[in-house]
Amino acid sequence: MSRNMLPVLLLLLLSGILSCKKDDKFQDEQLSPVNVSIQSTNGRIAVPSGNNYIKTTDYLNIPVKIVLSAAAPKIFTMDVQVNNDTIMHMIEQQQLGDAVLLEDVYYQLPKTAEIRFGIDTFTLPLQISMQAVERYYGKTLALAVGLSDVGKGNTLDAKGKMAILLINTTEIIRQEDIHYISFTAAGSVLQQPSGTDHTLGTNEVVLPVSVTLGGVAGGAFTVNVSASPDTAQKLIDNGTLSGSVLLKEGDDYSIPSTLTFPANTNTARFNLVVKTDALKRNAQNKPVLALSLSSPTRHLLDAERSAIVMALDPSRLIETDITNTNISYKTQYENTSNANETSGKLIDNNINSKFLLFNFSTVWAQLEFATPQTTGAYTMTSANDAPERDPKNWTLEGSDNGTDWTVLDTQTDQSFGSRFLTVKYTFNNQVAFKFYRLNVSAVKNSTLFQLAEWRLLKRP
Repeated sequence: MSRNMLPVLLLLLLSGILSCKKDDKFQDEQLSPVNVSIQSTNGRIAVPSGNNYIKTTDYLNIPVKIVLSAAAPKIFTMDVQVNNDTIMHMIEQQQLGDAVLLEDVYYQLPKTAEIRFGIDTFTLPLQISMQAVERYYGKTLALAVGLSDVGKGNTLDAKGKMAILLINTTEIIRQEDIHYISFTAAGSVLQQPSGTDHTLGTNEVVLPVSVTLGGVAGGAFTVNVSASPDTAQKLIDNGTLSGSVLLKEGDDYSIPSTLTFPANTNTARFNLVVKTDALKRNAQNKPVLALSLSSPTRHLLDAERSAIVMALDPSRLIETDITNTNISYKTQYENTSNANETSGKLIDNNINSKFLLFNFSTVWAQLEFATPQTTGAYTMTSANDAPERDPKNWTLEGSDNGTDWTVLDTQTDQSFGSRFLTVKYTFNNQVAFKFYRLNVSAVKNSTLFQLAEWRLLKRP
């Protein structure tokens, strides 16, 4: 053997000796498998017990503590499950007092747990909807949580592999803290319109319906809305709503299927849209309908106020177009250049035609009725082209004699967002006039004036 090879052999021999010693030391220091259990008192976890939960408006958060007999020797996982059969059996055997099973729609619990190297405790986050606490107020909610399939040679404690959680609802909240959902005006037949926030139209009437959440508002949630014809029919049959006629959803009115409550609010509204044809058809009757709430994603329905009956007054809800009713009509100027765009096109009830006027400075159009009429609204419809010709400033005026005028509505700097767009303008007026005049003093930016339609509306 050459002298050059001797140092190499010595290094290899020394490396092997050190490697063996290192492996022996690693084997000597290996940690033993651990025993795992759920921390409880005789297999039960009472809530509340001290500070073993956190409550918010929407959730009850319960940390389920897992304990190890020693520090975890390495990362391992185990399965987490619930055992509803155990709870149901214990309830049937009257071993849990007034307890009810906590249904899975009301809680979230991880299905597995990963135990990190070196820790000896771990917390399973159990989140329970406060809707369950509210729904079963006065009772105890029960849930059996168990562990299985502990990996890496670790074992489960025979007595600690399952624990029964018992949640005392009356110690979590007070009865007055329950978040009840109800129709704001429920409790008696609601006469509609009940205020001034409804919207009248020639084809439909929009009535806002308000729903209230009791208690402190929390996160967003939804509640279903549906027609409840049987509720209204019972009142018709027993004479409470004698002489009334029941309106049909779809045929006579429409409602959304779901109402969304925004976060941090106690009131939400949806629109009841009633067809004016249904109101006119039942103008001499007493049209009624009933609505109900169901299936809130959070909180609890007020059983006595989750339905509402509404009686509609057609005389206060029907808006009538009186533009072409027993009138004479004239304008300040006439289009003599084009017979298809004369002043009569302004009130022909056809938005595809228009009144076009050249050399514009001002122009008025006047309606004269056979008898004085009251009105509280009118509509203007933009023509087919050239938005610079649209009216910008105008007044609507009323008169008894066609000479002396009272200004009923003034509009300035108006702009139509698109062609063939109909815009309604409303104003307060209870005085009947024989003459009405639309007086346009400016257009958007042109020497021409055009308008497709002007309609005068009679409001209740």
